[in-house]
Formats: sequence, structure tokens, C-alpha cells
Amino acid sequence: MSFCYDKAVDLIGLAKENERLAHAYLVTGPIGSGKEALAIKMIEMVNPSGETGASSLEDLKSSTTTVIGPESKSRRITVAAIRSVEHTLQMAAPKGVTKFAVVKDADRMGPEAENAFLKTLEEPPAFCRLLLLTARPEMLLDTILSRCVQIKLAREPGPVDLSPSASDFLATLKKHAVEQQTGVSGALGLMASFAAILKEEKATIAKRNEEAMKAEVAHYRKTTEGDYLKRREEYYKALTEAEYLQQRNLLIDYLMMWFGDALRIQHGVRHLDLPDYEQGTRLLADSLSIDELSQRVRAVETLRDNLNTNVFEALALEVGFIRAFG
Repeated sequence: MSFCYDKAVDLIGLAKENERLAHAYLVTGPIGSGKEALAIKMIEMVNPSGETGASSLEDLKSSTTTVIGPESKSRRITVAAIRSVEHTLQMAAPKGVTKFAVVKDADRMGPEAENAFLKTLEEPPAFCRLLLLTARPEMLLDTILSRCVQIKLAREPGPVDLSPSASDFLATLKKHAVEQQTGVSGALGLMASFAAILKEEKATIAKRNEEAMKAEVAHYRKTTEGDYLKRREEYYKALTEAEYLQQRNLLIDYLMMWFGDALRIQHGVRHLDLPDYEQGTRLLADSLSIDELSQRVRAVETLRDNLNTNVFEALALEVGFIRAFG
């Protein structure tokens, strides 16, 4: 389940009051969902200094708060950076102060850095908290995911900046509503458009990462030994899959916004996530009852959940779109 930023703050505050804060949190969510802001709030909540309102995590860096992220041209989190975190966490802290280690863009750890970080997750020093922030949790090892309490942040409400693929899909949804393409055939037509957009996205992602890999091979082929380039090839393969899943999840989010706007219109809410597509969502709101719209929202939620398992993607999409639009 995803939470808005304010709800996540309330949950963290409640856990603190009940002395049930976990030693490690994985804060996930799309860009702009407030991952860093939540980390700042948690640090200030646990270690109140009398001064609040830090504008960035960098403002909170100190002998007891370590912040690391991707560095160098490779934009990777190195094993050396993880070792520095371990060293800082082992140092003594003033009485009553909790040490924090924040890993920004945690998905940029490679296998070596992740395995090094696992030791800290498994045997955390006393009076410390670990915060991992990422928009792509699927890039992390399962052993890391299983050792963190995950907080999924939802995108803040309000108009969104659309990618070209999202614009294409929403235009198709609007046409579907305006032309009143109902029934199974209309649902399957929408599903076909969705699948075609995904296929094009995956091809674009694969080409971009293939070019990046070729550039690394050309640069490092004569200067590295062992299986470095083989590991980089495996990394780019995993990155392609992760970026594809991220784009797929984003399109599902837009589908949720589509039905969400129809519900908002029915309830007289002025602010819409997709104001440029109000004609379509208003037609949807006028043609379906609140219960029918709610059922379609649940169908999309089920589709999203199914796609996050090992289910056959094409079958999940077909069933999901028929339930949501058939």
C-alpha cells in the first residue's frame, strides 16, 4: 500500500511514540513523492535539535548522520562508501542521540556494495537507524528488501508532467471514453494499445543501455582484468528490466489517476490529476455509478498487484483490462 507524505509522517511518529521504530527503512516512490523529505523528518523527529526545516539531507550531515549516494562518472555507490558508513556507525555518539545512515538512490549499489551493506543490516550497531531511498526497489537484492521495513510513498496529488508514452496512452483512454467503446472488444483494444506502448518503451530503454555498455567496453576493455565487464553486462541487463518495470508501473499509476479523476468529479472535487483529459474522465463519471467506478479502481489495483508477481504479463493485462473496461 502506498501512502501520501503526510500519512507516512504520521505513521513514523506513531511508531516513535510507541518505541517501535525499526532499525532499517526502505523508502520508495516516484520522483517528487517526498522520499528525502521523509528521511529529513524522521531524523529531526528522532534527534530533535531545536532547529527544524532542513532543506536537504546534506544540511543534516554530521558526526552522527551520514549521507551517501552515487558518485564518480559511473554514478555508482561504491564499496568504499559503504565501508565509510560502517565506520561512522561504529563510532560512539552522545548520550540520547541516534546515529543515522542514509543511502540515496540505493538502487545504484552494485552486488559488491549491497553484500557489504548486508552485514550492517544483519548486525546493526546499537542506537542507529538505516534509511535507504530509491525509486527502483526492484534493483535491490531480495536479502536487503527482506531486512527493511518498506514505506511506499505515493506521488503528491495535483497535475502531473506527462511523458510521451503516458500522453499517448491517455489520449487512447480519452478516445475510448468519447467514442463509448464498451464491452470486451473495447477493453482488448485498450490493452493492445497499452502493450504496444510498453513494447516501444522497452526497446528504447534497451537501446539506451546497450549504447552505455558499448561505451564502457570501449573505455575499459584494455584497462580492466577479470570479469568486470561481464558483471557490467549483467548490471545493464538488470537495469533494463528495472527501468521497464518502472515505466510499466508508471502507466498503471496513470490508469489509477484516470479513474481517480472520475471519482473526484463525482464528488465535486475541483483539483484533478489529469486536467487536460477532463472530457474523458467526466464522461466516465457521468456514465458509471460510484460503486461501478470503485470496482474498476479495484480491478486496476489487482492488475498492479498481479504484475508485481511472476504472472505471465500478457495474460495479466488481458484479464485486468477486461475487468476494468469490459
